[in-house]
Amino acid sequence: MNEISWLFIGHMVCVSQWAAFLLVDRAYLGKGRVKHVGFWSVVLVAGMLAFSLIFQIGFFTLETVWYNVGYVLLSTLLFGGTLPQKLTAALINGTMCLLSENTVRYVVSWLTGTSLQVVWQRPGCLVTMTLTNLIVGVVVAYFSHQWKDERALESPQALVMSFFPGIVVVLNVVLMISVKDEPADSLMLLLTLGLTVAVLLHMYIVQMFNQQMARQQELHVQTALERERAEALMDSYTTQRRLTHEFTNHIEALTLLLQQGEYEEAKAYLATVTKIIAAHTTIMNTHNPLLDALLSKKYEEATCKGVMLYFDLPDLRAIPLEKTDLVMVVSNLLNNAIDAAAQADPPEVYFRMRKTEEELLLSVRNRVREDLDLPDGQLPRSTKKEPGHGIGLWNVTDVLRKYQGEYAISCRDKWFRFTCSVPVHRI
Repeated sequence: MNEISWLFIGHMVCVSQWAAFLLVDRAYLGKGRVKHVGFWSVVLVAGMLAFSLIFQIGFFTLETVWYNVGYVLLSTLLFGGTLPQKLTAALINGTMCLLSENTVRYVVSWLTGTSLQVVWQRPGCLVTMTLTNLIVGVVVAYFSHQWKDERALESPQALVMSFFPGIVVVLNVVLMISVKDEPADSLMLLLTLGLTVAVLLHMYIVQMFNQQMARQQELHVQTALERERAEALMDSYTTQRRLTHEFTNHIEALTLLLQQGEYEEAKAYLATVTKIIAAHTTIMNTHNPLLDALLSKKYEEATCKGVMLYFDLPDLRAIPLEKTDLVMVVSNLLNNAIDAAAQADPPEVYFRMRKTEEELLLSVRNRVREDLDLPDGQLPRSTKKEPGHGIGLWNVTDVLRKYQGEYAISCRDKWFRFTCSVPVHRI
């Protein structure tokens, strides 16, 4: 086998490895703000390959390890996710790469009796590594995508869960750069395979724990929702009983006002009674039970504060927000809008949502007592003088960053507007 053919196959291992990294990043981190990710991914791989050829970076050396560490970290910049999530994706890729290639290297060495230092020069070993990288990359990307959709571990928990894979990475690096000029023996083969099996079991345990945490969170949200529904129904039932009991008194009062010719007083009294009844009979129908219950509750709170809350809502049965995040976004936006509008004249809030195939759009517009100073359209640290009032909007932006969403704010002519969009991810 001539040197050119050997270099071609050898670098195909690198290309397959880098392609697997990109698959995992895309699956775990999702779409980011970089447009034409496919094009830039090809540019990145081509650039890394050219750099490797120009500076003659070898194979299975400590220099190669640092070279791939740089690529793993650089590739995450093409996609979304927070910094801890990017580091987690890099750790997944590092573990996947070292485990798969070390396993192939030791198995081929043991089967063929070839020295570990030169076994990777065999065409069969390089081709096997290339195919293994692609197959393992696709499988890990599939499970990473599922893990992303069901992500329930907090940052400290994820950090603890990453400790063992980190140790495995270090051990595999040691195995890779400290091989002797002799074939792999049974003990080293068992050690390599054992590390691979141990990581697979670890990932399975983490996935089970993650699913359990996700179920607990969902149960907590459902319990809180049912409790709110029960409280809302009880409040509505109590109010309806009281209004029914006093219905005769209202009729008598209206009759007395009309008999006395107090038509304006009668109209005002009737408007007050109608407003009270409407506040407790408003029904949302977005086909999203959580959103319906939440918006009904906020409508009731707005009415109690004398704020008129208007909705413009389509069918929202499927939206790209987890339940806890949906509650955080809607509650914080409406709480701030209602509080601000209650001090304005007229006290009005408009809440609008739209869903397309690409994104979910949400807009909240409310009256304010006076225009806010928003330098460069940035979110103010506080929307009122008392400390902590603006925290809710900052919580909303944290959720949007989690979904690679965008937002815009403005305040003109005593109207405050907060508009955001959340992309509908597709893998």
